[in-house]
Amino acid sequence: MNGLGTKKGNANILVWLPSPMGDAILCTPALRAIRRNFKSGKICFFANPVVRGILSQCAMNDQWLEQQGKNPLAIARELRKHRFTHAILFKNSFASALAVFLAGIPSRIGYARENRGFFLTGKIPPTRLPNGKFKPQSAVETYLAIARELGADAADRRLELSVEPSAKEALMIKLPELAGADGPIVVIVPGGAFGPSKCWPNVRFAKTADWLIKNYNATVIISVAPNDTEKQIAAGICDLCRHKLINLGQRSLSTGELKALFSASDLVITNDTGPRHIAIALSRKVVTLFGPNDPAWTETEYENEIKIIGNVHCAPCGKPVCSKPRHYCMQAIDVETVCQAAGEMLEGSRKQAKIAVRQQFTETSTSFFVDPNFQTSLAGLGLTSTDAVFSFNAAENLAKRNMDRFRSRLQFEIESPTSTQPTTVFLKRYDSPPVRIQLKNWLAHRARRSFGFLESVSASQLTAAGVNTPKTIAYGEQWQALFEKRSFILTEKIPDAEALERKLPDFFDKQPTTANLKRRRLFIAQLAEFIKKFHETSYRHRDLYFSHIFHSDNNEFYLIDLARAFKPLILRRRFQLKDIAQIYYSAPGRYFSKTDRLRFYLGYTSQRKLTGNDKVFIRKVINKVNRMKRHNIKHGIEVPFTS
Repeated sequence: MNGLGTKKGNANILVWLPSPMGDAILCTPALRAIRRNFKSGKICFFANPVVRGILSQCAMNDQWLEQQGKNPLAIARELRKHRFTHAILFKNSFASALAVFLAGIPSRIGYARENRGFFLTGKIPPTRLPNGKFKPQSAVETYLAIARELGADAADRRLELSVEPSAKEALMIKLPELAGADGPIVVIVPGGAFGPSKCWPNVRFAKTADWLIKNYNATVIISVAPNDTEKQIAAGICDLCRHKLINLGQRSLSTGELKALFSASDLVITNDTGPRHIAIALSRKVVTLFGPNDPAWTETEYENEIKIIGNVHCAPCGKPVCSKPRHYCMQAIDVETVCQAAGEMLEGSRKQAKIAVRQQFTETSTSFFVDPNFQTSLAGLGLTSTDAVFSFNAAENLAKRNMDRFRSRLQFEIESPTSTQPTTVFLKRYDSPPVRIQLKNWLAHRARRSFGFLESVSASQLTAAGVNTPKTIAYGEQWQALFEKRSFILTEKIPDAEALERKLPDFFDKQPTTANLKRRRLFIAQLAEFIKKFHETSYRHRDLYFSHIFHSDNNEFYLIDLARAFKPLILRRRFQLKDIAQIYYSAPGRYFSKTDRLRFYLGYTSQRKLTGNDKVFIRKVINKVNRMKRHNIKHGIEVPFTS
């Protein structure tokens, strides 16, 4: 190419396209730049049938060669017949570089990775981080860098696809419902070739579809790949939905017809998978759900997309199959957020291009972190640094009996960023914790961290896992040499909620009618599910009494006082037993019978009958409870489970 010994007009160029459909679409800005740079040269695209189907018909090449196998020797024999002068490798595999080398193509350009630099005449070094891993960078830019190396103008980053008129006609025959659609046409893409870790739960897609139909009279199409796994996903969503959907698992479309469908849609809601790029390339409105993969890898700067990112503690992991007890990143994305984004796109009122599920904090002074929404409110009270927090006393002191001297707890009000009514907040301060307690805390958490920081991390991780906790507004810390000097956490009061110790739902006090008994049993089942979900995160609380479990008017449970919450590396069963014993102990005997406690345990274990191991565990729980009872009676403390 430029400066490589062949004039542009005489160039016979092989362009080896990447294999995933999505990557091939992300490659289109580079392909367009190469076509413009070599207008009189002959350009041949080499790709698998899926990629050929998605990029046809296009004006960026003169010829197609369809890849039939993966054997580099066989591919080299085929390529040699065409006497290519240059090979441009957008495919990053070792085998692709070997094949063009064996084919005797004089000029071979591509990324020097996968130990293939020896086979290339034009080597582009990939961008790496200091640890040697590839730096997260948009594939659009990665591919454009090759075009730029060839002397092409790489300023145009738009993705590009075309739709044949015949495909549009065929689509209307297969999906006649589209012609009579009164509302918007919405395509939902719930699958993903990468793996199940990218998939949002079926029930949430179903609820989103119902919301779109109810609020916008939308025609909703479930678009899946023609394989058994994705057909099952589509069937599951349709079964869960109250309204009728169009299921492409039952009416398959050709690649051309699929592009025609996307071009006719008003909105596409999709996991981070190939069809997302089809929608962007066809200039559709898009809502994309990100979980295990870093959005930076596929950033397109497309103005009609909202990206919703499940940025939990373990993401982005880049794993096709989730290795955690719960699929935290995708489950952190709630239906309300997706529906709100969909509504904004349909109404043309997009407020933000990126929605991060996990709460974000800004460091406004040294080790002082605050939710930006509350920054002005706190500044109005002079709370702009950790020093200011510890000198602040314009609040109600919530000191309790037996509270450690290094702890203090205050309650006060601040201006709400979303309401005209003030917000009640709680400030927990840790002032010069004893070294012994700090060391014990570090050992439990396997990290040297302050009390305030650890509590904020626990709240963040549990919330991301679907366990409700009070909203953190700010936190901060100060260190003195090796040890914590002081730290704090400021949290928002849980709206319309009370601790189970202070108030249970009114049906516990009412007459034991059939209806009230059913409501009690449902409450116990929901409480058991909440505690089960908490323990599935690998966390244990160590103070899991009714005083630390809140229940709201809208029937949501919350876990508070996370200073002692941690993930034990060993003795998990022991701390699990301790948590269950504390729930048993703090559940008032006048409301919870032995049968109720058994129902709780069966709900917690998702079982219908007790096993031998369960009976052993329950005996240990009761022994633990009785030891707590004897200790508290000795010290004149009321024993709730006997009351």
